[in-house]
Amino acid sequence: MTDSKDQKTTVALEPGQVAIVLGFEGGQISRQLIVSPEVEAVLDDEQSNIPFHFFLASAFLVRLGQDEDFASDLTDWYDERLQSEASRTDAEK
Repeated sequence: MTDSKDQKTTVALEPGQVAIVLGFEGGQISRQLIVSPEVEAVLDDEQSNIPFHFFLASAFLVRLGQDEDFASDLTDWYDERLQSEASRTDAEK
C-alpha cells in the first residue's frame, strides 16, 4: 500500500476561484485553502479588499478548526437534507 502523502493530485482552478481541500486521516480533518493566481494577486495588494469568497472559505475553515461540533452538525444537516430530497423524489414517482 502506498502512503497517501506520497501521492499528489493537481487542482486546476478557474480564474478568481478558491478551493477548500479537506482530508481525513487518523481521526483528524486536515484542511487547505487554495487560491487562483488572480485571488492571490488581490490578497498581495494591500490596497484591495479581501474577496468575499476567500473570506467565506477562510471563515468556514476557521470554524471547522475551532468548533468541535461544527463538522458533525454540518453533516447531520446535510444528511437530513438529502433524506428529505430523496423522500420527495420517491413521493413524486
